[in-house]
Amino acid sequence: MERWIKADEAEDVAGSVRHALRCRTLISQDDQAWKWLALALHSALQGACVCHLVGTAPPTGAVTNRNANEWNEYFNKSRTDPKIKAPKTYLMALPELLKAIRQPHSAGDGSNTYGVRLTDAEYAWLTRFHGSIRNQFTHFEPMGWSIEVSGIPEIANLVSRIIGEILEMQWAFRHENQTWLNALRADLRQLASQTTDA
Repeated sequence: MERWIKADEAEDVAGSVRHALRCRTLISQDDQAWKWLALALHSALQGACVCHLVGTAPPTGAVTNRNANEWNEYFNKSRTDPKIKAPKTYLMALPELLKAIRQPHSAGDGSNTYGVRLTDAEYAWLTRFHGSIRNQFTHFEPMGWSIEVSGIPEIANLVSRIIGEILEMQWAFRHENQTWLNALRADLRQLASQTTDA
């Protein structure tokens, strides 16, 4: 029997936050749950940045500069050539997404007067998290290694704050209903509070 699930970029963010909450409860029983907590946090943060940056012509806003040019050329040519193929999508990596959301008017509709709050120290911290922890977990090499996980609860708190701020800017999750938005707010509060004592 076939089974299908429906998802979009907003639901992926919410699902990643929920998975981080589930992983948090498993840490005391299974050290390997730290990996999945880290990956869920990264996924939630990256997805929220993408939702915030994408404009009315997806995926532009969250793609590399070169890819944005390819998409703009495609949009222009598709007006007269219905057979033209869309280019592949190349999203910015998390460090570039974080730089972008810090800018004023970074939301896809340009409505945010201020960028998402992220200090230089927080940016450097999340960049290291992306470059070492997330990448090492995702592209696991055949070797043994030890990783300090004591900072992950604070990263979870920071991720919760950033996603919460993106949520309140009202562009990223504009298609979701109030029940969905309230559930994400509650999950973010729970993630921040649960991770302070990990």
